[in-house]
Amino acid sequence: MKINDFKLSRRHALKVAGASLVTSTVAGCSKVPETVSSPLSIDGVLPWSNWSGNQVSYPAERARPRNIEGLVKLLQETEGKIRAVGAGHSFSSLVPTDETLLSMARFRGISHINQATKEVTIGAGTRLAALGDDLWENQLGMINMPDINTQALAGAIATSTHGTGQKFGSLSSYVTGLTLVAANGETYNCSALENKDIFDAARCNIGSLGIITDITMQMRDAYYLKERSEMLPIDEAFAKMEELRLAKSHFEAYGLPHANHILLIEFDEVTKQESDAMQGKAVSGDAYETFRTLADVIDTLPFLRGAVMSIAPRTVGVEERYGPWNKIFGNVRDLRFNEMEYTVPAADGLACFREVLNTIKEKNIDVIFPIEFRYVGEDDIWLSQFYQRAGAAISVHNFHDKPYMPYFAEMEAIFDRYQGRPHWGKLHTKTEPEFAALYPQWQAFKKLRQRLDPNRRFINKHLEPIFPV
Repeated sequence: MKINDFKLSRRHALKVAGASLVTSTVAGCSKVPETVSSPLSIDGVLPWSNWSGNQVSYPAERARPRNIEGLVKLLQETEGKIRAVGAGHSFSSLVPTDETLLSMARFRGISHINQATKEVTIGAGTRLAALGDDLWENQLGMINMPDINTQALAGAIATSTHGTGQKFGSLSSYVTGLTLVAANGETYNCSALENKDIFDAARCNIGSLGIITDITMQMRDAYYLKERSEMLPIDEAFAKMEELRLAKSHFEAYGLPHANHILLIEFDEVTKQESDAMQGKAVSGDAYETFRTLADVIDTLPFLRGAVMSIAPRTVGVEERYGPWNKIFGNVRDLRFNEMEYTVPAADGLACFREVLNTIKEKNIDVIFPIEFRYVGEDDIWLSQFYQRAGAAISVHNFHDKPYMPYFAEMEAIFDRYQGRPHWGKLHTKTEPEFAALYPQWQAFKKLRQRLDPNRRFINKHLEPIFPV
């Protein structure tokens, strides 16, 4: 079979080339992907670690209140630091604490649906995948959704987690109401009409204001999507991305390090009839497993990197995939990685993306993990990466067991030149002076934070240099 005969999905990107190189050139050299090593207990204290394993802490207490009354009692009767935890999918040190770790796992599921307005009230600990399934059963859909759906809703809101599409905001921008319990146990119902200052701050709060117990979000009718993936030469891809920026509702791109190709993925709404007719014709798999295999090959024979990254993109044909909105937007990420993401002004996005790819080549940075590129619409949320500025979000990754900080430092320097704002849940080195310059409402947020948490109970070591007073 010829290379051009292959029709592969983005989950199979590079698989054929990788497999052929492994088989013909270095059979037996690739290793099984490593797992995250579990940290050991210390003096009988069980550790907590995040999804990728790069954050570990030893909380002296763990709490999992059953309801809001239990949460209020906990806050009023305990002292010391408290950090809330969801799915543990943040790469930055937002969660780690050696005092009280608070799980909202019992605050799950849909508690109310307003059929007239399509607003839905959801428990803070609800996972996005479960929420998608519940909404589908009620013939509703999220207006937009991230490509990873394992996060807890409150954590996704707290960090302005997002999908793609400049006509669409982050998940936080679709919040119409929320309930927040402050450090002293006082409960606030927040919306655009009630406690508006807290509402504007709490929709991206990085766990520094209090504990959110439920979230009301604007939804829409359920819908079906078509996903079209195509690998293009780099210059052709950049020209098409400029064209698609405002014309296409949703699209994203994956730049391949040391290669001359970019994978473009476009999303369009389709009818149920069209989606049903196309079922069973998509190729399944996971590109991340392939990249891990290729990384192991390159570790063993580093001189093959150029050949691998040159040949592999040519194996990827055009693919179309159809299905319910939550099944197309959401993807499984079983292979673990660490990540840095910055959002630069939308108008500068392609220039920054090109500089990232060029720098990896010019400095011969040892990475093959794709760089993700997405557009996101502006909002009015005080600490959102998209506050009063439509953005281009650029994400760089490396496998969880690979060195990442030197690579991320090179990328962060590029993002800084474009006035980038870091994703709160992903790795960065920013402290208060940088954030005060990046966010016009920084002082207003700080003042509100101090009012709601005067004893700094929700400030851990990571947040100390971000909110020093």
